[in-house]
Amino acid sequence: MFMKKNILLLSLILMVMGAYSQSVTIDSRLYAKYAEEDLLRIQSNNPADIEYMNWFVENAFVVKEIRNPETSAFPKLRYMDKETKMAGSEVAAYNPETFNVMEYDFEIDPKSSSAYLIGNTGKLLVFYSGETLTKLFNEYRRTQHENE
Repeated sequence: MFMKKNILLLSLILMVMGAYSQSVTIDSRLYAKYAEEDLLRIQSNNPADIEYMNWFVENAFVVKEIRNPETSAFPKLRYMDKETKMAGSEVAAYNPETFNVMEYDFEIDPKSSSAYLIGNTGKLLVFYSGETLTKLFNEYRRTQHENE
């Protein structure tokens, strides 16, 4: 009897996990940085990671105005080569309607924000620190689960 209950419980857990992994869709912007097979594997094995990545493309940064970008000490934002995973050419333009953060080469500092100058557009791309991102994502998840 004990074995039947364990098998039933395990089956139920696996069904719930399978349903959850299917319910987390992949944001199309992630394909700019990751191969489809990698994203599908992550979706299957760790759907919470896809949930975080989807959240990240919208919420990990802010774009701010900056005066005198030509004299700024901030590093220039560069495209990321999807094949080599290396920094490519400098980004010259900014269009908020088509901006996809996954197209660019950037680093997230665990403790402090990081910023990149977007060409001479007068715009600065500012990423939250890793600690802040964790806090914001956890708040997001808590509110999402409260609304379910």
